[in-house]
Amino acid sequence: MIKNSTFTFLLSLLFFAAQAQDIIVRKNGKTIEGKVTEVGVDRITYKINKEESSANFVILKREVLRIEFENGQTVFMTDRIDGGRAKTVIERESEDFGANLINISPFKALDSGPGFGISYERIVDKSGHFGIILPLTVTIPGTSTYIFDVSDNNGSYMLYFSPGLKIYPFGQRKVTYAVGPNFFFGKGERWNNSSIYDPNTGGYISNGQNTDWVRMGLLVNNYINFQVTPKFQISLNGGLGSRYVDREKYISTTTVTRGLQVTGEFNFSLGFRF
Repeated sequence: MIKNSTFTFLLSLLFFAAQAQDIIVRKNGKTIEGKVTEVGVDRITYKINKEESSANFVILKREVLRIEFENGQTVFMTDRIDGGRAKTVIERESEDFGANLINISPFKALDSGPGFGISYERIVDKSGHFGIILPLTVTIPGTSTYIFDVSDNNGSYMLYFSPGLKIYPFGQRKVTYAVGPNFFFGKGERWNNSSIYDPNTGGYISNGQNTDWVRMGLLVNNYINFQVTPKFQISLNGGLGSRYVDREKYISTTTVTRGLQVTGEFNFSLGFRF
């Protein structure tokens, strides 16, 4: 049921993004949805759909308050007096943002432990609704201990690679929301501080060893980006999903955890955009 709901939600977002249109806001408060094809000296030409063969419609620029383009950019039409004549001046609310993003995560939390990471993202369409993200994460797994053990990581680590798709329902803005799936693959080592009871001495003998650890699964992440300047951004994301492979090899024994295993992540990052 969870998988079906997630799939349906993602399909809905894809449909919404595909149907996104420009919005012409008139001074009387009414709106027109369509595709703006030309902003002329005194009039605006638009189509009511994206078909090239569809009819063109015209509205006088003096009747328009602003145009909200599907890529998230807003253009205001302002009437000013210049030399005794009324003149329409176009004022842009937002700047064009770069299609490449590099994010550094000084703090990242997964169920395998805290860590840090770096990611590269590329906006792949002109309207800014879709991006491909390639994160790389290093975490420090928690130690598996027993009552007589001393907690010690002894070089434990996990390296994750989690390529994913980001869907921006509202395009690129100063405050932007995105959602999308990430496939993750993790490999590393975890220190296992097991103890063996010795009947001769009546005590416990430490038998700590590094175990090889492999994980694979799928997450659905929610992102929010704050574009502080056209080049600098702050981002947060949180995701939930499931591990489908969780294998741990200890000496000659391999342990495989089966069934639905809920997993998640939280990430804070600072980014550069160009």
